[in-house]
Amino acid sequence: MPTFREIKSRRPNRILYDTITIYSATFGYIRFVADQVFPKTFAGQVYQPCRMESAESQQSSTPVTASTVKFSRMASDFKQQLKQWKAYGRIEPIQFTRQRFDADDMNTPLKSWTLFVSDISLDANDVTVSLTIKNPLNANIGLLYNVEEFPGLQNA
Repeated sequence: MPTFREIKSRRPNRILYDTITIYSATFGYIRFVADQVFPKTFAGQVYQPCRMESAESQQSSTPVTASTVKFSRMASDFKQQLKQWKAYGRIEPIQFTRQRFDADDMNTPLKSWTLFVSDISLDANDVTVSLTIKNPLNANIGLLYNVEEFPGLQNA
């Protein structure tokens, strides 16, 4: 059986594109493709080029449960979008979908992960986004009271 290195050395040299789609009901879809110069179209959607570094969780061959993505020189753009995420718009979490496309078939992603934004750190130029599989908006929510489970709450 050939090793992974042998398979990789024999396959055609194609480019793998890492894409990011950020979605919130307040500001809609924002799409980026990593380390490209010009906009690219994948699955009928146009992705804007940006410089980003991605660090996945330290788990072997398991689904991605946590990740960190650093966007270079985009702090002011992120700040403008996050200003729109206020009031009732904060009820829904920001979804972060990472997809990997092959240059051979740019309409079908090879892999796709959907995570939730748990933290965003901004400095003068860069943005660091922490992602998690668990919805952060559900973290500290108590159970709703209803009179069937708690009959003492019913007014007499």
